Amino acid sequence: MFDTDSIRININDVTELKHWAKKFGVSRNEIKSAVGAVGDSLTAVKQYLSPVHEA
Repeated sequence: MFDTDSIRININDVTELKHWAKKFGVSRNEIKSAVGAVGDSLTAVKQYLSPVHEA
């Protein structure tokens, strides 16, 4: 298992941005907004977006 705290999301890389948007089931703009709100840490973005996916 890897440490998601060390993974950074690069919103300036279109391929990476598309990957994370697909992975989280959100738009690329939502990924950018999440990074803007909580920083580029995968863990922080995942926590920020998690309420979107909870039913």
